[in-house]
Parts: sequence; C-alpha cells; structure tokens
Amino acid sequence: MGETVAGTWRCAALVVAVLCLLGAAEATAAPLEEPRAAIRRYALLVGSSQGGAGREQLRYTGSDALALSQVMEELGGVSAGDRLLLLEADRASVVTAISRMRQLTASAQPSEGRKELVFYYSGHSDAEGLLPRGELLPYAELRRLLSEVPVDVRIAIVDSCGSGALTRSKGGIRRPSFLSDLSSQVRGHAFLASSSADEVAQEADSIGASFFTHFLISGLRGAADANRDDRVTLNEAYQFAYHETLARTERSQSGPQHAAYDIQLAGSGELVMTDLRGSLARLNLAEDVEGRLFLRNWGNQLVAELQKSSGRSLVLGLDPGRYHVTLERPGKRFEAELVVASQGDAVLRAVDFVPMTLVRTAQRGGNGPPGEAVASVDTPSVAMNLSLIPPLATNTLLGPRSLNHVSIGVLAARSLQLRGMGLAAGVSWVDGTMEGLQASGLVNVAGGEVWGAQVALGGNLAFGDGQGVQVASLINSVEGSFTGLQLSGTANRTEAVMRGFQMAAGVNAAETLKGVQLGLINLAGDATGTQIGLINVGNEIRGLQLGLLNIADDVTVPIGLLSIVRKGRLSFEVWADDIALLNLGLKYGSRHVYVLIGYGAQPWKKTYRSFTHLGLGLHVPFAPQHYLDVDLSWGKWHEKLSEKSPSHALGQMRVMVGWELKRRLALFAGVALHYYDVPKETEDRSVSWLPQWEVERGPASDRLWPGLLVGVRI
Repeated sequence: MGETVAGTWRCAALVVAVLCLLGAAEATAAPLEEPRAAIRRYALLVGSSQGGAGREQLRYTGSDALALSQVMEELGGVSAGDRLLLLEADRASVVTAISRMRQLTASAQPSEGRKELVFYYSGHSDAEGLLPRGELLPYAELRRLLSEVPVDVRIAIVDSCGSGALTRSKGGIRRPSFLSDLSSQVRGHAFLASSSADEVAQEADSIGASFFTHFLISGLRGAADANRDDRVTLNEAYQFAYHETLARTERSQSGPQHAAYDIQLAGSGELVMTDLRGSLARLNLAEDVEGRLFLRNWGNQLVAELQKSSGRSLVLGLDPGRYHVTLERPGKRFEAELVVASQGDAVLRAVDFVPMTLVRTAQRGGNGPPGEAVASVDTPSVAMNLSLIPPLATNTLLGPRSLNHVSIGVLAARSLQLRGMGLAAGVSWVDGTMEGLQASGLVNVAGGEVWGAQVALGGNLAFGDGQGVQVASLINSVEGSFTGLQLSGTANRTEAVMRGFQMAAGVNAAETLKGVQLGLINLAGDATGTQIGLINVGNEIRGLQLGLLNIADDVTVPIGLLSIVRKGRLSFEVWADDIALLNLGLKYGSRHVYVLIGYGAQPWKKTYRSFTHLGLGLHVPFAPQHYLDVDLSWGKWHEKLSEKSPSHALGQMRVMVGWELKRRLALFAGVALHYYDVPKETEDRSVSWLPQWEVERGPASDRLWPGLLVGVRI
C-alpha cells in the first residue's frame, strides 16, 4: 500500500531516549535472594507543537503524548494520580511540572518499594536542548532537573528534532506489580534514537503520528512481544520499532530512517516496559492470521500496526470497544470488525475477514504509473441479488459471501461487494467495497470504500474511504477520506481528509479539508480552501473563513462580525484625522487580514459629530519594525449625540505606514480618501476642514476628498 507522508516533517531528527538511573547493582547479592519490592511508576508527558520563529508547526505532538500516556496507564503500571500530561507547554510549564513531580515522588512512603519516573517530550529541539514553544531548555539542565526527582529509575523519552546531543497506587485503579521480578535488579542507562545524525525523522498523516513513536507504541501494546510471555521488554520494543520504521520509510520522500541505540544495563533480567497481563481488554490474533494488520478504533484512530506471521498467536492490550481491522497481503486486502470486551480475550481468526477491493492509487516514489489499478480479490459472484430481507435473498441461496452487479431489495438488501447498482426501498447494505450506485429510501451502508454515488432519503454511511457523491436528506458520514460532493439537509461528516465540497443546511465536519464547506456550522481541523457559514471553526486554515463567527488557530483571510484567531492580531488604536479629533479602533483577524471597528468624535462649532465604521484591511510587514496597513471601511455619522438626528454615510480608504517601537506599541501615519454619500434631505458641508470635490450621481452630488491621519497602536 502506497504511503502518504505528510508535508510536515520533524525538523532534524526524531529521538526517543530511555534514561535509567545510573548505578551498580550490588555484586554480592544473589538474584533470587533480592526482595521482590513492588514498582511504582510515575509519568510526566509533554507535547509542544510550536518551536518558535522559522520552525514549522508539528501536527502530532499532542496525540503522540496522549497515546503514550494511555499506554503507560493501561499497560505500563502508571496510575492516573501519578501522571501529569501537558499539551502546548512552554519552558516554564515543563520546569514547573518536573518540580511538581519531584514533590509527588518525595511524598511517597519509603515502604512502597522501588520508584520509577517516565519523562516524555514531543516537540521541537536543536543541538542545545528542547524548544517548547521556542524557549530553550538545555539538555544539561533537563538532566539536572530529572536527577533531582527522588526515584530509583529514570526513563526519559524525547521525541524531537536535532537531539543528537542527548545521545552523546494513589487515586487510581490498583494494578498488579508486574515489575516485581528479575527485571527489578536491572540498573544502568539506555539511549534510543529514532534516526541517525544525518537523517530526518518523519511523521505521516496516514498514521497520525511520527513513524518511530507510532511503532514504539504498537510494540508496547504487544506487537513487540517476541517470546510471547505477555510482557514487552526494552530490547523487544526497540527492535520492533527499528525494523518497522525502516520498512515504512525506505521509499519515502526523505529516505530510510534508521534507529540507533546506546544501551548499558547491568544486572540480571531485562527491563520490562509493559505487561499485557494487566490489560483491561485483550485481542488474541490467531495463528492462521498472516499479513500486515492495521487496527483502528471506532473513531478511526490507528491504534496499532504490525506484520503478523502465521504459525503463532499474538496478544495486544487494548481499550474495551469496537475495532476495525484491515489485513493486507500482496495484491489483496481484507477487513474485519469485532468488539473487544473488558475482562476477557477477543479472538480474531482468518475466517473473520472479508475481502475488499483495493483502491486505485497514485504511487509516490514507486515504479508503477500513476493511477494504476491494484489487483482485486477473487470473490464469489452472483450477478443479481433479489431480496425481500437479507435472509430471503438470492445471495443467501446461491452464496452468502457474494459479489453483486445488481442488487434489488424490497425492504432491505445486503451484498458482500457491489460493482454496479443497488436499489432498496428500506436499507441497502454492502459489507465491503461499493463501486457504482447505491440508492435507498432510508439508509445506504458500505463497510469498505465507496466509489460512485450513494443517494438516500435518510442517510449514507461509508466505513472506508470514498470518491464520488453522497446525497441524503439527513446525514452523510465517511469514516475515512472522501473526494467529491457531500450534500445533505442536516449534516455531513468526513473523519479523515475531505477533498471537494460539503454542503448542508446544518453542520459540516471534516478532520482535514481540501475544498469548500458551506453550511450553518462548519468544523474542520487543518483546511486548504473555504468555509462559508454562520459559524466556522478550524485549526490551520489556508484560505477563507466567511461567517458571523470565525474561530481558528490561524487563517489566511477571516471575514466576519467576529473572528477569533489564536495566532492572529488583536490591537487597539487611537488616532486623529481630518474629520475627528479623537478616534478609537479595534483591529482583529489573522496575521495579514484584519477587521476594523472604529468610533470617532468631532466637537466642533458647538456641534457634536459621532462616527462609527466597519471595515476590512490588509497588514503587510515590509521591513524590521515597519509595516503597511491598507483598509476599506463604511460607516455613518450623526450631527448630534442623539441617534435620532439625521445620519450620513461615509466610505473611507486608508493607507498607513507604521513604526513598531515595541511589541505592543507602534506609531503610524497615513493618508485617506473619503467618500460622502450625500442624503437628499440634509447635507453636512463642514464634516472636514479639507477641500472637497463634488461627484455627480443622478440628481444629487456626492463629495470626495483626501484626508490625513496620525495615531498610536497599543
């Protein structure tokens, strides 16, 4: 399967370092005579996607930290009360959290046995140290801070760029003391690096994580359990992550990624990282399952990925819930769904998988031509399926696992695969891939990919990727990516990448948008395109948000009554111009496009004029500490304080040059062009002291004149 590597790359080198307490085990102590003290493991996990000016925002630091946090709590012996999770942390937050962890571990009773600390950081760094939100935390200081935490073993995991320099139960569920074995005698240190010094570490949208961390977590869940003892050791986790990362990056744009290590451990036994015996739910992959497995939860999150060989079973520790499993073999793909319940083992066998039609792909870096069709799976075929309800159907009589070219149902129809047309008055259901047209009076369901059109009065649901059209009165939902058109009366939802057009009278939602959303409420993660609605919400929006309320981390062009942009601009201005001695203004929006709201006052000649205007502008930095603002606005003024006095319409175009003295202080000056839409009833000729020109417009004459302004921004 072709690998889609995200445009966001880790800056220099993704490093995972495991640092254990330096110290020698007592040489005279016999291994079996050492007391088996219980292990209490603490965890501090940090994610920070920002690395400062000039560094690209990382996509998966938070999800990587959260995924490791979950594994360490489920399988790594960390109780909820012994864990701290920081997202988008800065340097001060990291230092403060380490201090809190020092206090937490110091408060533990000495009789509680051996204590361990797991420190995890995902974000930017360089050769000098970590860079949470662009603020340097030197490696030497990090080592010192961790060494001050009073624990017996320290495990530091750093998932970041340029970290080659680093390589030179309380309040929770009671868990078994799974480290109370020979591994508790191990002392020493270990450094694990996800890539060599001259390689870049890579992350991918297809897995929603960095490669090395993704496979490290898969290994810790049980995929790395080579000796099948239901425990994953440090060496097993490293070997698994090394080989899987290399295999998945050999044909990537940045080239193969080789993990490296420096391990110096003394004592008997191995360092156990996770114990599957303590898992709340377990999935047993039977001996006859063979191929590459992709395990996703019902929220379409990739939980584990591994290459499974036949002849031996494998156990994975998971959260209880419903899962979708894809099995890939050369030229073939299969899928299965199952529920993993708590307090028991779910078993997945080869017979539980049904075949899927592999999609047409454009290979990246491959030898095949773009858009070539990948071979499909041989499936028993029944040309036409006639069905009252699925048990009373020709598919049941001629072959329950059938591919249909035409499927017609009175109440409901079900096919294994459909390549053609499916019609049903009630429900049309396809277990695997649907290629063609699926139309029903209530609901269309496709368990795999959709290539064509789904049309329903009720809703359309696809559990795989899709390409084509979904039209429904209520809801369209795709669990994977979708390319094309989603049109509904209530809601559209795409769990992964939406390429095309979403239109709904209610809500549009897409994890990643590359196209247009048009609806009452539009929700997207990262987006390249346009959101048009009353409320637009997104993360990184490379395009336009047009609505009453726009919310985004960053957006190219926000146009709305209120735009809240976390990385944008929010400034207050005070200025004087030729029509008002005192003006107050608010500018907010993105870094380059802003909305202007202004109010001015002119107490001249025993009159009081009040000005209000609303506009849209462009902010262009052109030199250090200098910028250019250009905006257009439209408003009105009243000759007296009372709003009952006649109002006059005024349009303005302003060009201003600013000089930033400090971050929150700037001086600016500029010129303006005013347009006075003269009302028929009254005319105010003394609005400005500058010369004015009449502009003929029908029976009335409007006025136009240049203006001057000077002010301060705070």
